[in-house]
Amino acid sequence: MSKKENDIVTKEEEIIDSYQEEEYEDFKIDKTPKERRFSLVKRLLNVLFIILIISFILIATDVIAVARYNVGPFFAIPGAKYKDGGTREYYGLGYKVIKYNQVQGRRDMEIGLWSLKYNTTPITIQDVDLAIETQEEGYATYEKYYKKFVRVISNLQKVEEKKKQITLGYVDEGGKYSIDIICNMVEEQDNLEELETGKEITIIGTLVEYKEGTKKKNPTYIIENCFAEQ
Repeated sequence: MSKKENDIVTKEEEIIDSYQEEEYEDFKIDKTPKERRFSLVKRLLNVLFIILIISFILIATDVIAVARYNVGPFFAIPGAKYKDGGTREYYGLGYKVIKYNQVQGRRDMEIGLWSLKYNTTPITIQDVDLAIETQEEGYATYEKYYKKFVRVISNLQKVEEKKKQITLGYVDEGGKYSIDIICNMVEEQDNLEELETGKEITIIGTLVEYKEGTKKKNPTYIIENCFAEQ
């Protein structure tokens, strides 16, 4: 055997001996009470650390799934169910999810602490007020209403029956304050052909997206799970 191979074997033996000594220190019977307590505390801390890491992963998964992708929750226990069409509460490790499913109303999900309250009252917004606020505050206006259940009063501009989509908006003569509001309707909204463009309309839904305006396009808000009434 060459000197290099000898050195490698010797090193491996040293590592094995070192590992065996550590294992022996952990499991030897003749430990002092202080050593036993320290070993037990160390093991308990390791278990606690693993539990905390797993808990964090579970919580983060549900928070991201519900808040960003509107799916889940995956690691929460079902709680109360409301007689409003199927709204249900879910409880996780320190958090609560309300999955709204009203017959004609709120259809989104909300996540918060266990103190989160059932709330199906929309924030009412007039299109002109939203247009002025958007012009003055910009993206901050979107952040204010993001994932909020809203009621918007505006004028109907366009109906696309195949897409189940309608477009509302405020038109400013100078173009400075004009905005578009695209509403993706719920499947149950089957009277789109009866809606009349150019007339006032009220919609409810959850505001989920904003596209900044350009020289050719108005600032645009996108609202999901919409019900419309004219």
